[in-house]
Amino acid sequence: MRLIDRWLGSLLCLLASLMRWIWFRLVPATSASPRELKRILFIGIAETGALVLAHPALQWTRQRYPNAEIAFLSFRAGRGVLNLLGFDPASQQILLRSAPWYVFAWDTLKTIVRLRQRRFDATVNLEVYTRFSTLLAFLSGAPVRVGFYRFFEEGHYLGELITHRVIYNPHQAIGYSYLSLAKALAEPPGRDPLVKIPLGVGEPLERLQVRCSYDNKRRMWATIERLYPSLTPQHHLVILNANASDLIPARRWPSDRFILLGQRLLAERPKTVILLTGSPAERAALEQLRLQMAAPRVINMAGETTLETLIDLYAISHLMVTNDSGPVHFSSMTDIPLLALFGPETPRLFGPVSPYARVIYRSLACSPCVSVYNQKRSPCTDNRCMQEIDVDEVFTHACSLLDSGAVPTNGGFIDYVDRPNC
Repeated sequence: MRLIDRWLGSLLCLLASLMRWIWFRLVPATSASPRELKRILFIGIAETGALVLAHPALQWTRQRYPNAEIAFLSFRAGRGVLNLLGFDPASQQILLRSAPWYVFAWDTLKTIVRLRQRRFDATVNLEVYTRFSTLLAFLSGAPVRVGFYRFFEEGHYLGELITHRVIYNPHQAIGYSYLSLAKALAEPPGRDPLVKIPLGVGEPLERLQVRCSYDNKRRMWATIERLYPSLTPQHHLVILNANASDLIPARRWPSDRFILLGQRLLAERPKTVILLTGSPAERAALEQLRLQMAAPRVINMAGETTLETLIDLYAISHLMVTNDSGPVHFSSMTDIPLLALFGPETPRLFGPVSPYARVIYRSLACSPCVSVYNQKRSPCTDNRCMQEIDVDEVFTHACSLLDSGAVPTNGGFIDYVDRPNC
């Protein structure tokens, strides 16, 4: 998909830019004033977890344009997050199927027709240098199109399809970058980089918080009790999210380390019950981990939850240890103490926004090796940034978080372990 976006997408952006140039030579250009925005479309399609980080941008837009109709375009995998973000499934969510290719192509064509019928005044493209989302924004017919623009950067050709060009700042958390896109809606169009206002970088961003009902928590407890009948309220539920997405395998902490960590938690903290979480496709791999931990207090939860019930699981659990993956952001919607292991990607950009989070990150000279500049592709086959995180260190921080309870680790800021000196 990314190779298609890079090569075919660049060509289509060029052709669309030529069409736009010819059209404006024939028909006088019209643009919507920021004060006239009545229908606004956000676009976010790449990583489901990153949608959570758009919450501050969405809240600002809702407050700035209280009477506007705001919708969101994403892949179907993002439906659960969009529900939690407050988008009505029937009227405010526009969802694409990503596979197989002919279904994706058909859905894309139908979506373009649907977007033009809804006559959006503005689009806000949350993707960084993605041609597909840039083309969708252009083909929607919206006169105001906000997006990240390359300016003098090499590559990342997007044509001349963006009216409000926001500079991508790789030195700030992505939540601030999303917020800058939203605030560009109130700026006039032009060729200068936007936005030229302070964003409060360095202060904690508002995070999306989901309050789980007592009944939902009881149902989740009953699910765990069904899988482990000896469960009591005295047990500590520790989630191990061992499998990062196949999108970037180098993100994974070695499976044998998760096994050793689990065994040590079980041996030294007898009240611990370990829950292995993952998608249904990860169930077989997690079952092997469960068998190798060789203890009845290890439960394979893969496929037992939806995103909504996964939030309930976080709400009743005492700790999660996870690779850099979607659950880092999903869990940040609750107050569960979180220990996140980062390596190929920097937590300074995509770290958790929860004040109850702690991040272990090895600032090797080669890290981060994945970013928007290489389409999050790395040639690395020896992820030492993850291998150098040892079990003793993770166990020590896990026990510290378990013993401290749900107490912010660093005054509302993320607590980084081995953070870069820069």
